[in-house]
Amino acid sequence: MSRNLDAARSFLEQLDARGGRERAVLAGEFSDIQACSAAWKTDRVCSTEAGSLPGNVRKNRYKDVLPYDQTRVILSLLQEEGHGDYINGNFIRGTDGSQAYIATQGPLPHTLLDFWRLVWEFGVKVILMACREMENGRKKCERYWAQEQEPLQIGLFCITLTRETWLNSDIMLRTLQVTFQKECRSVYQLQYMSWPDRGVPSNPEHVLTMVEEARRLQGSGPSPLCVHCRFKKWVLWGSRETEMTGSGEGGWEASEGLEASVTV
Repeated sequence: MSRNLDAARSFLEQLDARGGRERAVLAGEFSDIQACSAAWKTDRVCSTEAGSLPGNVRKNRYKDVLPYDQTRVILSLLQEEGHGDYINGNFIRGTDGSQAYIATQGPLPHTLLDFWRLVWEFGVKVILMACREMENGRKKCERYWAQEQEPLQIGLFCITLTRETWLNSDIMLRTLQVTFQKECRSVYQLQYMSWPDRGVPSNPEHVLTMVEEARRLQGSGPSPLCVHCRFKKWVLWGSRETEMTGSGEGGWEASEGLEASVTV
């Protein structure tokens, strides 16, 4: 992992040193990803029917950002209690073809339970959040984590905060204990507190630190990494494939060291 991060840093330094031409090329590639996503929807290569169903529409934070049916996350946990299978989220394949990542939206007040169903059912250990709860007076994400000495009860899930630390001036690490039906698990949340709205951080160093810490916490287990809350370019490690994750919300572009970028 250290070698990959060093390669990523070297790549970004070279990109910055070369000036505007390479930046324009990368900007063009990201525009191509968005255009491809729109074309896939228009040409019905990938459908978004589940997110358009009347019972699911209110579960989408943005009406024009829907998960592709072919790769969407399907929930089965608690269906017997009358909860549906829909959440606005998609799987993203890793290098070995496994479901290595989940890209989803920031929970709404009425989708908090669905979010924790997702985390529990798919054994998510690490959650990456790239925004604040409020930005420019608008709610970006409903708080799904507990605060100090304030446990949070969401349906049958009880969430408590066991530790909260700053990794640096931008990144908060929270360790959560989640209890469901008498079973307890630890879930780690990394929140990038100063990601600019409608933009990206000017310095990549703290983003790389966040990725490095996420990978350390994740370990070598098979559970997917969950990313949410920023419909802009986001850096993920581990895929060399080009794959769309949702209508207007996903795509991969591989490069050396800095292996993949996806909008989530």
